[in-house]
Amino acid sequence: MLEVQLLGKFAAKLNGELLDIPSRPAQALLAYLILNAHKTYRRENLAGLLWPDSDETNARNNLRQTLWRLRKSVGEEFFLADKVSVGFNPQADYRLDADQLQANIDDTTSVETLMQMVAVYEDKLLPGFYDNWVTLEQERLQAIYEDRVQLLLARLVEAARWREAREWAERWIAQGLTPEPAYRALMTAQAGLGDLSGVATVYQRCTEALDEELGVEPSAETQLLFQKLSSGEFQPASQKQLAKPISPVKLPIQTTPFVGREDELARLATLLADPTVKLVTILGPGGMGKTRLSIEATSAQAEAFVDGVYFVTLAPIEEPGFLSSQIAEALDFQFNIRDQREHWEYDTQIQQLVAYLKDKQLLLILDNAEHLLSTVFPDLDKWDRSVDQLAAEIIQAAPGIKILATSRQRLNLHGEILLPLDGLGVPDWKSNPTSGPTVPETMPDLAAYDAVELFRQGAHRVRPDFEIKTDNLGDIINICRLVGGMPLGIELAAAWAELLSPAEIVAEIRHSLDFLETDLSNIPDRQRSIRLIFESTWSRMTLAEQEVFQQLSVFRGGFSRQAAQNVAGASLRTLMSLVNKSLLRPDLTGRYQIHELLRQFAAEHLAQNPTAEAAVRDRHCTYYAAFLHQKEADLHGQKQAQALTEIEIEEDNVRVAWQWAVPHDKLQEMDLAMESLCEYFRIRGRIDEGFRFFDPAARKLGWDGVGVEEDTPDSETSFNTMLQLLDLSLAKDVNDNHQQRLLGKVLARYNRFY
Repeated sequence: MLEVQLLGKFAAKLNGELLDIPSRPAQALLAYLILNAHKTYRRENLAGLLWPDSDETNARNNLRQTLWRLRKSVGEEFFLADKVSVGFNPQADYRLDADQLQANIDDTTSVETLMQMVAVYEDKLLPGFYDNWVTLEQERLQAIYEDRVQLLLARLVEAARWREAREWAERWIAQGLTPEPAYRALMTAQAGLGDLSGVATVYQRCTEALDEELGVEPSAETQLLFQKLSSGEFQPASQKQLAKPISPVKLPIQTTPFVGREDELARLATLLADPTVKLVTILGPGGMGKTRLSIEATSAQAEAFVDGVYFVTLAPIEEPGFLSSQIAEALDFQFNIRDQREHWEYDTQIQQLVAYLKDKQLLLILDNAEHLLSTVFPDLDKWDRSVDQLAAEIIQAAPGIKILATSRQRLNLHGEILLPLDGLGVPDWKSNPTSGPTVPETMPDLAAYDAVELFRQGAHRVRPDFEIKTDNLGDIINICRLVGGMPLGIELAAAWAELLSPAEIVAEIRHSLDFLETDLSNIPDRQRSIRLIFESTWSRMTLAEQEVFQQLSVFRGGFSRQAAQNVAGASLRTLMSLVNKSLLRPDLTGRYQIHELLRQFAAEHLAQNPTAEAAVRDRHCTYYAAFLHQKEADLHGQKQAQALTEIEIEEDNVRVAWQWAVPHDKLQEMDLAMESLCEYFRIRGRIDEGFRFFDPAARKLGWDGVGVEEDTPDSETSFNTMLQLLDLSLAKDVNDNHQQRLLGKVLARYNRFY
């Protein structure tokens, strides 16, 4: 199946795989044809439409070449083409987001269907395309969207589904269209929820937005509605309810579009629909987007839970004693306090809460649970409950309850299903150490990479003229890679686009973690900086975990269990504890990975003790020197391919170890490592890198550079150079001086690169 997205960005997938359609003309041609799939166009008309500034001959040549590339990339079965006309095959297996938006509706169309229709409208059609036909289509589809979302709001208000009406109205307003119908629906929803002060706040927002953007006052209809709602003359809550009870959905309103995580959303939908699953934990480091994913995944779950979907934020709670009251507040449940002495008897509150939930069928989202676990409070009084203990008690007593938790640490309960969360997708291009990622001339559609798209959206919010261009693309990719695809890190970095170029943002991130912070008033305190998030995690680690974790920061590109044990003294139990706290991530090969920002944070702590840092770097250097020495025989034998692969996996660690050994006179380690290093680069054909490894080593050992040319010499020069190098090494007292003997070995291998 061909899946094409045109609303908010251009993206295309064929059978689930991203398609490489790099050129704007090819994207525009596919977009125009698929938007008009039931039509065919004469070639000269289509060429004139898409290349209006070219003469007819050049325009038709452009069309022919672009169509050929498009058919090759997408598949010929999706196009109808002959010498005269071109069109998209409407009988092909395809799906277009704009088609879902503009599908036919009537009085029988359900609210849920309307939600699905308008949900695809993330932003205007093909942002960044400025062709005349695109502008006309943008206006047409925007009008359809506004018609559909206005109908949806009317249906939600009619059904007294106040929270959903509020959510969809806020979403419409957040798109920057200043829609008065959305403000009217939002005021009505606030009144329906009994929040008259909220009605006044919404009206004030509407007045200010209209004045700022259009220079007008609210319409008479809006003013009249505000008067009715404020006076109490209009009673929305008493309106006729639907025959079918409406499940309440109590979730925080989101003011920005959700980006990516398609696989995780699909997995969560499956788990939440499974009656045997009672507890799911979204697990990941702070800033990874756990909360936002939980909201997005559960926003459409009202039909599945008769008694509703409730979001409970645990971040403000500092101790378990307030857990039951926080959950009760989210559920709008009042405790029955028979006398004032019982008010603070936590066990009585728990009994009442569990009894209330016993026969309910609802979804409970427990957000940010890690600081209230029993591992943090091991000595609770017998009447207290940690969040994991309370969750277990609720699940045991109330079979209709399902819990979705977000946490940096697993709850460690029987039956708990974990959904580990990592960074968003980033283009996997090798980065130049000084200039950042190299952008190839032909590259995949970068808008399809979630991390890049999230940065674009964030930068666009603070700088509306921001665009991804060839000259800033590499730096944007580098930003996303430096923060490891972490959504919060990307958003904090993008917020600086108002003042700094992407290249300047890269430099600031490399300089300090403290750059990644914000002063926006609507961002929770705990998310205002990366450092605050990491410090809160650090404070909940044991001293042993802190010591091991900061030592693990010397690794690059991951590490094995054996390496962790030898270098950092990490036991299997400690590694598992760090995994459970989302500080390490095991991969399918059995290696462990550290998120780059976490590694940088841990390295800062390690650097506070220079003696300890030097000791662990010495052990790291010794371990990988021995590792390379073990591969020496294999590189010259039948296991060469396997040895090359194993060294490649550890290349980042090998580089760090060698770069530590050379300036710190680790002669034994250099001696052990050099043969395998030399052969690895030589066999791989990476001669320049071999020079960069061995030249500093030779000079550190006393070589003054005699006889070596800057460029690769011819065979005669190479032979003469080799003789000079060997004469130089043999002129030393090789029997008595380890450094001089080692210099001879280094120079001999140095010469292999000629």
